[in-house]
Amino acid sequence: MASGAMRRLARKSGAAEEVQMNKPTDLSHAAFRIADVGKSREFYEKVLGLKPLPRPDFSFKGMWYGIGSGQIHLIVSKKQDGPDPTGPHIAIEVEDLDATKAALKEMGVPFLDGDAMRMSLKPEDQRRLGRQIWVLDPDGNTVELRKSDM
Repeated sequence: MASGAMRRLARKSGAAEEVQMNKPTDLSHAAFRIADVGKSREFYEKVLGLKPLPRPDFSFKGMWYGIGSGQIHLIVSKKQDGPDPTGPHIAIEVEDLDATKAALKEMGVPFLDGDAMRMSLKPEDQRRLGRQIWVLDPDGNTVELRKSDM
């Protein structure tokens, strides 16, 4: 199987067929669950020296920080079952989110689609956020697959 691309064998009509997810292009961000925004700001800004970034007006509290070409997202939330956009996760930028969704469906990999959540945001926040879906890896870790609008 080719390196740099996620592949899985899918079975159709009894014959094995390779299905390839759309090409990952970059690591977008890592996200951590936090309890207290003030204490976290003190640490990430004063101890680590990170600068805050603009963040969409979500219904939950948090902070975004830039580091190199990536970001760190801090999110105040409680644990949820299934793919959890507000919990600890990594986010991988992909070339084409619709092709990625189609490949995941063909492979039988369930995902949480963020398009409905995105539509509830202001247009400027929709552009800042981009489009996302979330999947679980075999150990239950949430992985965000996304396509930036910027």
